[in-house]
Amino acid sequence: MKVVLLGPPGSGKGTQAALICGEYGLEHLSTGNILREEMERGTELGSRVSAVVKSGALVDDETVNRIVFSRIAGTDSFLLDGYPRNIGQATALDGCLGVSGGLDCVLLLDVPQEEIVRRLSGRVFCPSCGYTGSAGEGSAGDCPVCGSALSRRPDDSPEVVRRRLAAYREMTAPLEGHYAGRLCTVEGSGTVQEVWARVREVLDRWR
Repeated sequence: MKVVLLGPPGSGKGTQAALICGEYGLEHLSTGNILREEMERGTELGSRVSAVVKSGALVDDETVNRIVFSRIAGTDSFLLDGYPRNIGQATALDGCLGVSGGLDCVLLLDVPQEEIVRRLSGRVFCPSCGYTGSAGEGSAGDCPVCGSALSRRPDDSPEVVRRRLAAYREMTAPLEGHYAGRLCTVEGSGTVQEVWARVREVLDRWR
């Protein structure tokens, strides 16, 4: 199964992607996670995109396409999380996959903007164990899992979140038309399990 998972920043793509990949045996390819890993490792790519990501802007298509195509080469069971972001990337992906290797489903998580701003501006994470939660969880800013100090991502301030959402609306929303024949919209508000039940109902068609 080849799936693209769309949705604005903070819509819960990462959480649902992990559930989908665990249930259906897909490789989870998150461009956001890949770029953050490169930045944390201090690689040439990480240094190049660090300033772009921190400003809330998007990494150029050529760089992102190269990363994605190298990861999907040789596999026919994957979930793309956060890619493609625009029509140019979608067209490049169509060319990479070819007619016989096309996508099975494009899943869109739909969440109201103000809920997303609330979610992301209150998000904290643990750089030691990877825990992600909301501000106020744990004791005095400590991770409830390992006890390390919790941090905030620089791109999670309300101002940057709104810029990211504006970029999403301008560049990514047109993908709904591009993928009209394969697009399935799922309400992304509610608990993780409520959203997961809706997602699973859609994807079971291709099981």
